[in-house]
Amino acid sequence: MNPADDFGLFTSEAVRDPYPIYRRMRSEAPVHWSERAGAWMFTRYRDVFDLQVRPDLSVDRVETLYSYLPRANRERFSSIVEHYTRWLLYRDDAYHDRLKALFLKAMAPRAIELMRPKIRRRVAQVLDGLRGRERFDAYLDFAARIPVLVMIDLLGLPDADEDLIRTWSDRCSNFLFQPVDPDREALAAEQKAILDAQEAYFGAFVRERRAKPGADMISAMVQAEVNGERLTDLEVLANCNMMATAGNGTSRSAISLSLMHLKRFPAELEKLKADPRLIDLAVEEFLRFDAPTQRGIRTAREDFEIAGRSVRKGQILHVMIGAANRDPEQFADPDRLDVAREPNRHVTLGHGVHYCLGAALARMELREAIAGFLERYSAYEIDTPEVSFMDRTASRRLTSLPVRVIQ
Repeated sequence: MNPADDFGLFTSEAVRDPYPIYRRMRSEAPVHWSERAGAWMFTRYRDVFDLQVRPDLSVDRVETLYSYLPRANRERFSSIVEHYTRWLLYRDDAYHDRLKALFLKAMAPRAIELMRPKIRRRVAQVLDGLRGRERFDAYLDFAARIPVLVMIDLLGLPDADEDLIRTWSDRCSNFLFQPVDPDREALAAEQKAILDAQEAYFGAFVRERRAKPGADMISAMVQAEVNGERLTDLEVLANCNMMATAGNGTSRSAISLSLMHLKRFPAELEKLKADPRLIDLAVEEFLRFDAPTQRGIRTAREDFEIAGRSVRKGQILHVMIGAANRDPEQFADPDRLDVAREPNRHVTLGHGVHYCLGAALARMELREAIAGFLERYSAYEIDTPEVSFMDRTASRRLTSLPVRVIQ
C-alpha cells in the first residue's frame, strides 16, 4: 500500500478493518492529498481536534453531494441536493444557528435524562421479544431496533411504521456514506424515490401538527421560527429525515460494535459485568475505540496553512475521526479496549460549533442498550466465525451480528 492508492483506504480490506491503514497514514503521510476523493485527509489527533473547531471551515455539503450524483444530466436529481442542504448538520448560517437552538433544547442532557425511563422501557420491550431464543441477530433484532423506536417516540410517529423508518434510514445513510464502488445512477434514483415517499409520509404529519401541535419534535419544528419566519414543509421534512437517518445509523452501529468488541476483549467484559457502575466510562470507550462515523467532511472558506501544508479556499478536507481516536500520542495503548479508560477525550462526537447535537441521546441509548443486554444476557457468544461490514469506509456498520446466548 502506498500514497498513490491512498494506502488502500478504499478497499475491502479497509471495510473490514481500517485501523492498520490509519496507522500507516499517521506514520507516513499524516496530511495526505487523495486524488480519488479530491480531498485532504488528516489522521493525527491534534490536527483533527483543531480542524473540528476552525471557524474558517464549512460543513456545507453541496459540492460533495453533487459528486455523489451521476455525471449525465445531474439536474434530474437536484431535489436530492436541495433536500440534504436543508439538514441542520450541513449548514453554517443563521438557519443553522436558529434551528440549532431548538434542537439544543430538545437534546440537552437534562431533557434526555427525562427520557431515560422511556428509553429503558424500549430496550426492555426489544429484549422481551427475544425471550426464549437461544440464537438471534444482535444487530438486526436488537441494536437496529432501539434507536428507531426512540426516534419514533421523539417525532411522535406510530410504532407500526418502525420497519419503514428503519429502511429509509438505512438507504439514506447508504447514499450519504457511499459504498466503495458506487453505482451512482442506481443510488440517486433510489434516493429520489425515497425522498418523494418521505414527502408524502411526513407531509401528512406536518399538516396535522400545524393544526394541532403536540409534545413532539415535529410539532416543535412546525412552530419554530428562523429569521422571523416559520420553517417550510421541506425544511421540517428534511430535519425529520436527519433525525431518523443520522440518529438511527450511528446509534445502532455503536450498540452492535460494542457488543462485538466486548467479546474480543473478554477481560473488559468481565470487568464491566463485575462493576456495572463503569458503564458511563465504557460508553466513552466504545465511542472512541470504533467510531460509527469514521470521518467528517469540511470545506475551506479561506486559504490557510496547517501541518506544513497549504489548503486552498474551496478544497475539501476529510477529518479522519477513526484514525485520530487511535493516535498513540493521545491515547495510551490505543488499540486496546479499556472500559475504565480515563481521561478519554475522543473526537467521535466532535466539539465546538458543530458538536453533535444528539450526543446526549446517543450516549443514553448506548448506555441503556448495553446495560440492559448484559443484565439480561450475562453470557453470550458471537455465533459466526467472521462478521461482515457494510460496503463503505466513511462509516462502520455491521450487516449482522449473530449471537448465541448461554442460559
